Amino acid sequence: MTSKPPKKILLIFAHPDDETSSCGGTISKYSKLGSEIFVCTATNGNKGDLGTGDLVLKREELGSFRENEEKAVLKFLGAKDVIQLGYDDQGLELLDVSILENQFFDILMDIKPNIVITFGERGFSGHTDHIQAHINAKNAFVKYVKFSPGAKLLYTAMPRFFAEFRNMDLSEDEKSPSIAINISSTWEKKVKALRMYKSQNDAQEIAKMFEEMYSSDNFDNFGESKEIIIDLFNSLKKFGYTNNPTEYFHQAYPKLKNYSDIVLSSNF
Repeated sequence: MTSKPPKKILLIFAHPDDETSSCGGTISKYSKLGSEIFVCTATNGNKGDLGTGDLVLKREELGSFRENEEKAVLKFLGAKDVIQLGYDDQGLELLDVSILENQFFDILMDIKPNIVITFGERGFSGHTDHIQAHINAKNAFVKYVKFSPGAKLLYTAMPRFFAEFRNMDLSEDEKSPSIAINISSTWEKKVKALRMYKSQNDAQEIAKMFEEMYSSDNFDNFGESKEIIIDLFNSLKKFGYTNNPTEYFHQAYPKLKNYSDIVLSSNF
């Protein structure tokens, strides 16, 4: 890494585990580089799964359990602090207009981050809470940047060919990564962090996916399509893609000029 790491990074997401699924390797990497990492989570995730394996939770226990999981995970990853707003899962679109936006703005003004990371327009999955986190974080950032003109807003992203291969409903920004963070040194820590979210099946599935892709030949996971995918990766190297464990982001602000699906940077 040639550039100096940002002093403060704020991640704004909807549920406990969103931050680790999206960028757990980046959190760990940049905390080791000296950045102060803050995470704001809007809901307590109380409508999620009620445990995995031998863990069986009651519905009324889930919200506080997931918040405690998140605190432990983010301490493990090296984050400085987590701000949990505690709203009900699947309830963000029911809030009065501007309540969440104003809370996000207050947090931005208090922390004064150099980098803000959140979901893109489709929330990566179409989940209404993810979309509301995006809308309100973006609106809050628009106000914040007037006080901190050097700040950058990033959306979680995925290479276009992966999104199309998986038939994912993503916005153009979410399919247009301009930053690719190599997490070769921290992907195993990301997996361990995901495993710590014992209440949630999604976290366990993502951990399993990373283990299958990167514990051995990371193309074996594609089965009969392996040779096709290898050829595809080779053809995409000129666009900045590699087969390393990577977390992708699209720079939404300042808006990129003449962007043409090429990864422009390997760091923030």
